[in-house]
Parts: sequence; structure tokens; C-alpha cells
Amino acid sequence: MIKNFARKLIDYIFDKLSVNRGNINLNDVSGALHKSWGHIFNNNLHGFYIELGVYKGNSAIKSLNNFNQMKIWFNQQKISDEHWRREVVNSSPLNQIINFHFLDTFEGMPANNENNKSFAEGNYISNLQDIKKNIEKYSKKDSNCYFYKGLFSDCENDIKKNIGLEKVAIANIDCDLESSTVDALNIVGPYLQIGSIILFDDYNCYNSNNAFGQRKAFKDYTKTSIFIFEKFFNYGYGGQSFLVVDKK
Repeated sequence: MIKNFARKLIDYIFDKLSVNRGNINLNDVSGALHKSWGHIFNNNLHGFYIELGVYKGNSAIKSLNNFNQMKIWFNQQKISDEHWRREVVNSSPLNQIINFHFLDTFEGMPANNENNKSFAEGNYISNLQDIKKNIEKYSKKDSNCYFYKGLFSDCENDIKKNIGLEKVAIANIDCDLESSTVDALNIVGPYLQIGSIILFDDYNCYNSNNAFGQRKAFKDYTKTSIFIFEKFFNYGYGGQSFLVVDKK
């Protein structure tokens, strides 16, 4: 309890001091999300964040936390003594609310035949209500959170209603399986824009074999997509990010 209180006190003090605490040199999920949100804010690119594969909500919280820190930096520019900085920020679409969409079965891995013990049916069980409560603590006035429980393909219609005409800023695809990644890309694909970032947390699983997992799903997807993708940065032990850079 004392440790949690101390952490909250430190967070409160840093927020009041308007200090951006992200670290661009971290090579973990938090560092990846910091770089991703840095790209979005650096380019004043508006769009929603979507996470497909939430588990216990750790990366969801890290994303909201990094977004909140970038928003502090963003708001600091509004009182800059340089006119051009104030002009850019005040006219930025990032003054609008950013929506965060979180998808998971919250009942563990779905049935699959991908023959990986780490991703076997039933692994990674979590509880939606507990996770929702924890995540929403980090959602402030600049963000809204939406939660979807079930297979990705079963959530597609509800997502469409909430997304409307918005585009993707960051898609964090952390669902391990080829089949689930295919479903995730089918959901995300129609909302991509030049500048969107896709994070594949398990891209280099299956021994980095192009015939399996997220590599296989993304390789097949790029053949039919209207967009051109470039590798951005890798992170952690198996993560890889991509940027949407052009249309075919």
C-alpha cells in the first residue's frame, strides 16, 4: 500500500510539473509505445488507438500513460514564446479527443491448431471488469476508452459503430496467433492512413519463420493491401513495428 501511494504521489508531482517522462531509448513495450505516440504527436496525426489482445491490460495502461505524457508536452507548446509553435499546436487535430479501443476474449486463447504450447487454448485468461477498472484510471479528459469482449471477428460490427469515419493512429496487435492476426488486420485495414503505425508484439515468435504466426499473417496481408509498409523499429524480444508510408 505504501509503495502504491508513493508511486501515485510521484506521478502526481511529475504531472503538476508538466514533465514528459517517456524514454525513447527503452527497448520494451513502454519504449515502443513512447516512440509510437512520439511519431503521432510529432506529425500532428489524429487517429484512434486500437489494441487487439489486451490480456491483463499492461500495455493498454502503458499506451494511455505515454499518450498522457505526450499531451503534457503538446499543451506546453501552447504557451511557447515562439509564435510558430503556438500556431501549429492550436491548429492541430490532436486537440480532439483520442479514442482507445481494447479487444480481447478475456477468456484465454481461442481454439487453434498452430501447435505452440505458449499459445494453447485457454492460456492468458483475464477478467474484463478488473482490467477495465484498472485501465480507466489512466483515461483522462483527452481520451475515451471502449472495451470489446469476444473473438475479434465477433466484435467487428460494434467496433465499426464506435469508430465511424476515424482513422488508425496506432494499432497494437498482440494476439500471437496467425488466425487471430488475420482477423485483427481485417478489422484494422479499412481504417489505415499514411502515417499509421502497426505494432506486432509477437512478430518474431515461431523462430521468426515466415510461414507461421504474425509474420505469415502480415506477409499475406501486404499482398492484397492498398498500402505500402516499411519496417519502423523492433522492440522487446519479438516485437516489430511497421509504418504505412504510401499507397500502391
